[in-house]
Amino acid sequence: MDIITGYTGSPHVTAEQDRDVNIGIFGAESYVLRTGSRLKAEVSSNNEIKVRDGVIMHQGCAASIKKNTYDSLTIANGSQGMKRVDLIVARYSRDQNTKEESLVLKVIQGTPKESGPAVPGYTTGDIQAGDLIADMPLYQVTLNGLNITEVKQLFATQDSIAELSSNLLNVKADLTKANNNIAIINSNLISIVERGTKNNYNYTKYSNGDMVMWSKYTWNTNLATSWYNWYFASSAAVGFPVAFKQAPLIIVSPAKTNELYGLGVTEVTTTGCKLTAYSPKQGMCYVQADMLIIGKWK
Repeated sequence: MDIITGYTGSPHVTAEQDRDVNIGIFGAESYVLRTGSRLKAEVSSNNEIKVRDGVIMHQGCAASIKKNTYDSLTIANGSQGMKRVDLIVARYSRDQNTKEESLVLKVIQGTPKESGPAVPGYTTGDIQAGDLIADMPLYQVTLNGLNITEVKQLFATQDSIAELSSNLLNVKADLTKANNNIAIINSNLISIVERGTKNNYNYTKYSNGDMVMWSKYTWNTNLATSWYNWYFASSAAVGFPVAFKQAPLIIVSPAKTNELYGLGVTEVTTTGCKLTAYSPKQGMCYVQADMLIIGKWK
């Protein structure tokens, strides 16, 4: 094992070692760090873009533009009636003979077209694997005719460890808040406590105390009592299979009738009610009623 951060009596730290340390901290991808002007691009003219100060971490290779300075990049003239897309990249390169390394900004010029110009290609490369060139795209520059119409940022920024720690604390706080909200929501959710069928009734009890019951109630009755040319008769008491806490709401309508024009509800209690059948005709009548009963079970 070779010591990296330690004095050995002679220079011994290699660029490869330094990049490996950076990769262990920042990852093997390429970022602009959150310091200085973060390599902000400014269009100075249709032939010049200034990239302000900042630090990049390109596959573990660190490079910077000094504070309060900029690198000036020349954009080739556009063509009247043509469109073009150029790329600004940070290019790592290593001389195969001298082994000297550099990381500089470079413009890769695209091919002009009347419409739909393609983004020029670049060399991805793997610095630690020994590739001689590895480009990090920074900006996509669009020209329409002679003019620069857009400078689009392509790079991602990387937070510092302090910022990442702060963000992690915020995430934990948000997760705690979300879990608390979920607990509140769960406590307020209305769930089914019981459902069943009794005496030809279907019913469902809910955790908030509501109960819904429905049934088809049938009977034959003699419509004998006359009232203003209508005949009616009350059925025997209709009992609920499960008692309500209070007298419920009952909605009833004829389902299948023999000359039956109406139904009514009387004497509603927590355990049952009475139905009244109405018809303009006197005599025996077969009644089938759809009943919906809504109330509280607790």
